[in-house]
Amino acid sequence: MTPPLLPFPPSALPFESTLTSKSQHRKGFDGNLKNCELLELWQYNCDMQKDRDGKVGENIVCRPVERLFRRCKDRKGTFMVETTVWEGEGSAK
Repeated sequence: MTPPLLPFPPSALPFESTLTSKSQHRKGFDGNLKNCELLELWQYNCDMQKDRDGKVGENIVCRPVERLFRRCKDRKGTFMVETTVWEGEGSAK
């Protein structure tokens, strides 16, 4: 299991991606995430739908959730960075 990471703002993602989970600088990666392969993953957030009385009914409503990742390379191989907030819909990019 990877160690817990401190939260940081999306604008710091390019710098943070140059660090390993042990806070060591990655060799052979300059932090330019746009040079990494963009990958897309769709997951679904499902909830039980309530009826008119406010009771949980039998219907399940699922909504798609898009997640974006970049597959980058350093000297040791490839690593993945989730970039959903950094470049997803509604981001400042």
